Amino acid sequence: MFDWLKKERCKACHEERAVRYCLRRNKNIGWQCCNGYRADGKCPTECPYTPKSQAQGSPLPEVKTDSRAEFIDYLKKYLPLWVRTSRTELDDKSPLELSADSTGKERLAEWLRTFSYPDAEILNLLNQALTLDLTIPPADTHNPEQIVAAWLQTVVAHDWDAAMAFFSLDQLSDDEVKESLLADLAAHPVLRKTTRFQIINAGFTEDRKQAFVFCELNGKENWTAVLISGQTGWRLYQNVRGTLQDYYAQKELFRKLALALNEGKTDTGAELIAEAFSRYPLCPDAYYYKGLMESRQGRLGKAKQAFEQAHALEPQWNEPLFNLALINMQNKDFDTAVKLWQTLANQSPDDENIQNNLGVCYLGLNLPEQAEQVWNQALLTHPNSELLRKNLEHLKHE
Repeated sequence: MFDWLKKERCKACHEERAVRYCLRRNKNIGWQCCNGYRADGKCPTECPYTPKSQAQGSPLPEVKTDSRAEFIDYLKKYLPLWVRTSRTELDDKSPLELSADSTGKERLAEWLRTFSYPDAEILNLLNQALTLDLTIPPADTHNPEQIVAAWLQTVVAHDWDAAMAFFSLDQLSDDEVKESLLADLAAHPVLRKTTRFQIINAGFTEDRKQAFVFCELNGKENWTAVLISGQTGWRLYQNVRGTLQDYYAQKELFRKLALALNEGKTDTGAELIAEAFSRYPLCPDAYYYKGLMESRQGRLGKAKQAFEQAHALEPQWNEPLFNLALINMQNKDFDTAVKLWQTLANQSPDDENIQNNLGVCYLGLNLPEQAEQVWNQALLTHPNSELLRKNLEHLKHE
């Protein structure tokens, strides 16, 4: 099978990406051209993409496709031929002939209703081709490919507000943080120049909790969208400038980044952070490590913004919030710090460091009774904590 990750152009149209080898043309071709050839049913049986007749008189052949977009395109090319083909089940008449009068339409619709269809769009196309009124079930608005296509359409239109709406941001994040994320998205070197896209391949993880949609932007750029399944259906989780392999490779990139920061290699860290933002736009990890680097260089304002951005993108991730609380403590903004430590305490009620810092902030607000209560409560879970005991002893001698 031809490797669709390569950027070779189709040898038939010279426009779309070549994704497979065509036995009929002896050339590497794209899936749109493949559909144009195989719609007539004359492709060699040796090709795995050749349509195959299904048992029990199914009206449509079994066809292998690498994405829903390819499947729908195949139907649009196949159905105009199919409606003109006579069938023994219809007394050797074609669907188009039967659709010429009301009696024939009724019989045709009754026959078509005896089958199940893997995609509601099939019924919509049959209605259009034969002027029928088949009932179409509600569309699956959470289909991963449709979500990605809709998102990329907003990118092409430079409608960045609409593009940001596809990301599940923390509702409590302030407008300034959201505007900064929008500005970063609009400034991405690939997205801001995107004028067209094509879905090449799509699939699911084995547990079907994640989906990926591999696209080509502007006829040259690899782009992968990763989606996750939740209670409300599929949602956009991450975008990758590259392939699915690049998505999994980010773990190693961030490992190198953490190592560089721990060793004080700020130049290397800055290079890796720039690479992360280029390859993984709006990635919470990239903002988190940027926050760490800025914090260690004493640029607390920039560090705070980066941690806020990371938290907005991944509200359930504790580390950005923890660092935000520390920065507010350093800035002696104890009111804000207390709120952050309380949020963290709700998420991790047995964390000694969180409870200790919450008590310190209460002292900063001149609320020693609340500090004592928090530390005594934490001591029940951590009875051997020297830090908590020393704080309580210090409090007694105040």
